[in-house]
Amino acid sequence: MRLFIGLEPPADLRCELAALAIGLPGARWVAADNLHMTLRFLGEVDPAGAEDLDAELRMMRAAPPTVSLQGIGTFGQGRKIHTLWVGAHREPALVHLRDRVEAAAVRAGFAPEGRKFTPHVTLARLKAPDATRLEGFIGAYNDRAFPPFTATEVVLFESHLTRDGAQYEALERYPLA
Repeated sequence: MRLFIGLEPPADLRCELAALAIGLPGARWVAADNLHMTLRFLGEVDPAGAEDLDAELRMMRAAPPTVSLQGIGTFGQGRKIHTLWVGAHREPALVHLRDRVEAAAVRAGFAPEGRKFTPHVTLARLKAPDATRLEGFIGAYNDRAFPPFTATEVVLFESHLTRDGAQYEALERYPLA
């Protein structure tokens, strides 16, 4: 199983984000149902590891953070830009939740995450985007603030890789309190 832990924005916000999917050649847009914020990517996990992770996440306690999305960015540089995303403010409660998820994953036997946490929701995967069009898109939407939401649960997702891109299935939900 290919697993990750994340937050799922409310359906109306996912639809609002998916409505941005216009006017950018070379973009493979993420479907509204797949929009999420990854807190911890785990990769391939055997059933025993998944059970250990589930047990740790069930014991995890964290306050529900308010998530505010604003600011368009990319991963990669120059001709190697590969991902378009909308960022999230690094609110202390969100960072604390991510740290609690990380601690649960480590307790379940996963190696510590090596990357800095950059809270974001991926909007599209990019292949050779037109630099001028990409700049225009970022300029048009960079200042747009989306309605904040309170994340009331953490979701364990399974990623199914298909010819049309990844499809995400929520395996378990862990309420925050």
